[in-house]
Amino acid sequence: MPVVLLPYPPLTARTALQLIQDALGLTNAVGTDQTLTANEASDCLRKLNDLIEIFSINSLAVYGLGNQTFNTVNGQGVYTVGVGGNWNTNRPVRINGNAYSTINGTTFPCVSITQGEYDEISNKAQAQEYPDCYLYVNEFPMGLVTLWPVPNAITPVTFSMDMILNSVPTVATTLEFPPGYMMAFTYKLGIMLAPLFGKKIVNYPDIVKIANDSFGDIKRSNMSQKKRVMRCDPAYSDSGSGAGDWQSG
Repeated sequence: MPVVLLPYPPLTARTALQLIQDALGLTNAVGTDQTLTANEASDCLRKLNDLIEIFSINSLAVYGLGNQTFNTVNGQGVYTVGVGGNWNTNRPVRINGNAYSTINGTTFPCVSITQGEYDEISNKAQAQEYPDCYLYVNEFPMGLVTLWPVPNAITPVTFSMDMILNSVPTVATTLEFPPGYMMAFTYKLGIMLAPLFGKKIVNYPDIVKIANDSFGDIKRSNMSQKKRVMRCDPAYSDSGSGAGDWQSG
């Protein structure tokens, strides 16, 4: 009998309450015939959102990248990034690698620099049509992007940003994740919830091992999407941008 290959494994989906109940069931914190009180459900939901935040700040736990393009403003070098900011989007935890400007169909690299590298620029007010580099500062509630040279035209600049895992508003919310994530969330959440219900997680070493293994599995899966980029002086780079894949040069 021929083997039928699915184009992609189906997403796993369940409500936040089902995920919480599965997590609590790992340590028998709540019996299968018991119903959570409203206060207990609220406490568990808060812990779930804490866990989602931890996943979001771990670069290899974030399962997708997305390019986002924003327009510069003539004479403006610093931009707030976040909901309601100069660039209105979800505030990124990080911007990945280099960006690029697009002018008449031609792209120009915009290299990521550190605060120290920006501080060493002598003429910070220097202007040109597109920026050569950018500095991202992960402030809150808005991130800050500083472009240099300061754009003197309206120019689209494209950045690669990690997808942020959204918080869960209610226990009735349906959750969908790529394969492997639901197990990692269930076991990690079980560890976080156990003390709330008087359980000592040290009594459940298998749960800790599965939680760590499943978390490691999704990070290894995501690693293939994120190549490590080495940057050097553009004069020594064949690409002319100063960036290169460390595996291929």
